[in-house]
Amino acid sequence: MTQKQIANMVGVTGAQLHRYETGSTRIAASRLIAIANALGVRPDTLLATASNGEPHVTSLPVSTSEEIVELIQMFGNIADPRHRTALVAVARMMTTQHAQRSAPEETT
Repeated sequence: MTQKQIANMVGVTGAQLHRYETGSTRIAASRLIAIANALGVRPDTLLATASNGEPHVTSLPVSTSEEIVELIQMFGNIADPRHRTALVAVARMMTTQHAQRSAPEETT
């Protein structure tokens, strides 16, 4: 699928889609969801890819997927960039703590 085809499916120009892709333009949560739908992936997959450069695909129950979409929509509605940054920091901390607890202990 070409970038132009995806742009047409989402309802934006190819140039606008490129600006979203490169991060030069902020993207609304609703547009992110539309792009994910056009690509046939979940929105959280796009967010994970953008945050670390690698796709993070997990199999989640439907209720969790709905919660993720709701969280993305609410995050997009936070106007204050400091609040968004703080929320990301909390989520990162919670994820890091979870990963540390579930990681096997190293033996030497």
